Amino acid sequence: MNGDGIERRVVDAERPLTGVTYGPAVDADGYVLTLITADGPLEVEFDQEAMYLLWTEVRGTPWPDPPTSTESDLLVKRLVELANGADEEMLREAIRALGGER
Repeated sequence: MNGDGIERRVVDAERPLTGVTYGPAVDADGYVLTLITADGPLEVEFDQEAMYLLWTEVRGTPWPDPPTSTESDLLVKRLVELANGADEEMLREAIRALGGER
């Protein structure tokens, strides 16, 4: 722990795909965010409201230093932005327009 009372750990670079995971808590209500660090695993428990707040905070947040986007990347991003604000009928229309109707 550093002088400001915050514990800091670095996610293990050797485990990039499993270094950060989250899911339902096994032995408690809510969710667990697990970080695999060089010093061992660190689990942070969230109740449902806190997990939802975290999820909505990071949802759609761009990577801090995004790679150069292609025109296709920008179009997909715009489509997702519009889908997030659409009602059910608008979503159905978009799916039909994209040939995804089943």
